[in-house]
Amino acid sequence: MTSNRIAPYGTWKSDITAEKAAAQSLSAGIEDVLLDLVTGKVYYGQLRPEEGGRSAVVDAATGKDLFSREWDARTRLHEYGGGAAIVHGDVLYFSNFGDNRVYKAELNKEPVPITPESQVLRFADFTVHPVHSNLIVAAAEDHTDPHPSKVLNYLVMIDANDSTVTKIATEADFYCCARFSPDGKHIAWQQWNFPELPWQSSEVHVASVTISSDGKFSLSLSLQVGGKHEQVVAQDPSWTSNNSLHFVTDVGGYCNPWSFTFDSADFTKGKSAPISPKPLEEEFGVPQWWLTRHGSGAIDEHHVAFIAFRGTPAPILYVADTCSGSLREVQTPYSNIQFLHGDGKSKVVALGQPADRLPELFELTITDGTPVVKPLKPSEPSPLPLDDISLPQYYTLHLSPDNRPCYVTYLPPKNSKYDSGLPDEKPPIAVLVHGGPFGMEHIFFDLFRQFWTSRGWAHIDVHYGGSTGFGRAFRESLHGKWGILDIQDAHQSVVELGKLGLADTKRACIYGGSAGGYSTLQAATTLPDAFAAGAALYGISDMKKLDDILHKFEYHLCDRLMGSSYKDNVQLWKDRSPIFNVDKIKMPLLVLQGTEDPVVPAPQMIDMVDVLKSKGLKSELLLFQGEGHGFRQADTIRRQLIKQLEFFNGAIGVENTA
Repeated sequence: MTSNRIAPYGTWKSDITAEKAAAQSLSAGIEDVLLDLVTGKVYYGQLRPEEGGRSAVVDAATGKDLFSREWDARTRLHEYGGGAAIVHGDVLYFSNFGDNRVYKAELNKEPVPITPESQVLRFADFTVHPVHSNLIVAAAEDHTDPHPSKVLNYLVMIDANDSTVTKIATEADFYCCARFSPDGKHIAWQQWNFPELPWQSSEVHVASVTISSDGKFSLSLSLQVGGKHEQVVAQDPSWTSNNSLHFVTDVGGYCNPWSFTFDSADFTKGKSAPISPKPLEEEFGVPQWWLTRHGSGAIDEHHVAFIAFRGTPAPILYVADTCSGSLREVQTPYSNIQFLHGDGKSKVVALGQPADRLPELFELTITDGTPVVKPLKPSEPSPLPLDDISLPQYYTLHLSPDNRPCYVTYLPPKNSKYDSGLPDEKPPIAVLVHGGPFGMEHIFFDLFRQFWTSRGWAHIDVHYGGSTGFGRAFRESLHGKWGILDIQDAHQSVVELGKLGLADTKRACIYGGSAGGYSTLQAATTLPDAFAAGAALYGISDMKKLDDILHKFEYHLCDRLMGSSYKDNVQLWKDRSPIFNVDKIKMPLLVLQGTEDPVVPAPQMIDMVDVLKSKGLKSELLLFQGEGHGFRQADTIRRQLIKQLEFFNGAIGVENTA
């Protein structure tokens, strides 16, 4: 028997090309799961990088698109979008990215608009009345005055019969997650107000629905049933019956499942209470950064499915019995679960993403009192042999000086052609710092990370102080410390992994997008010897410029994360802005940026590279035409990987190809 080769880490030859990695990381591209509450049919929204980055809606049973290539089911609401489509009674309603209008598409028919032409209105997160199916409630955003403080958000009722749009709730600064009760007599929604983001504080409200004999829609007797401004989060409401609503709230520091129940005669006398009598130090649900990424769904009148996080980014699937208050953990083959949607009759459907094969849609049902998880279609084989797949390892590291926790996901080098690196050699490590900064990196099978591990790199995703999924205190630990705590946690995580023999700390390269791009640049200025190189994707170099152009959703983000307004502490903001501290930079920097980015405009990163080059520092800039805040085109991802590998290889002194 011939032994596999021993070769230096980072030089391993891989069959995963940049083209393959780009195609796979985007091809699955499921952006939402849609469940028709009338027919029980399942659909999904899918990113199409080979079609200019548009989003299609696909019938899960047949694999057929519901509309032709000129349509794009995306929305700009909150700038991050999500919740662009719904299917009800075999009729698709969707927001078209090209003109922001809402369209109705009956099966096998061309879409027709049901909202007026407008350059200033955006719509998302739809719910269809269960009896009067021509009435659709949506979250709307009005940019008549484009200044962030003047943009208006409200709930609207769209009448598909006459294409009218009527405001029905206007008092809050933001709205999402409107959901009708099964009988259509009540509606619940989530709302919040400045200066908060929805994961800092938000409220769940319920109101009575009245529809007159001539079809006029109105709300009355609105009641707040969960959450409190500037103190408590309540989010993701969904009905289990006509008089029972479930949601999650962080009254105890962690989002736990609650219910609001009422007598059908008078909902204003209803009560909110935790479903489980015992508070759990686990984070249920997910923040509404992108709309309709639901973390719960009603299976039937007495059972609700939830996802929760217990010290790792790998979610736990629970079934809650709303009668007994019990929570039953359900075993699944998935390292990530997203987009839960329940019909309230018999099932929940969701996207399951394993660590060792392609993602799949699955359903969760209750059979003889036992939860059953079943793929909607037979599982597809992995694109890689199992002995070539690097599987995630989860570590809770305790960092100095205060023994604070940091949660990392480690992927070791893995390639069946090689036994190891050189004797006593530790692998170079690619350090991904997530965006947000209140984000979380979910780990599942993707060739993007395997691109690195198959070449003899280790890869980690760092969940620094501020990440979501680990409770309110951990998330709020970043307040006043953005640009400090995130990069300290990233650096010290590498140090701790080095002590465990899992990484070569002198060959660590940091990268990230958006807030992760900022962390990369900030690490270069404040920890100049910590990393061998960095790659900043659509990042931030000047905090004041970011603050000047922030959209409404994040309008007050910087003040809280900086710990001060700009006018109250100009020097602090400059200290946290990499462009003013380039003299401290030693490591090479690669900057990758889209030309159409509305969140971090390209000139900000162009200015950063110009300053770096004027100082004689090694840097490169790649501008991608037509890309926004996050890359959606296959060729962009391909070019990113080729350049990033080349750049990192040069920094650590190895040769390899993409």
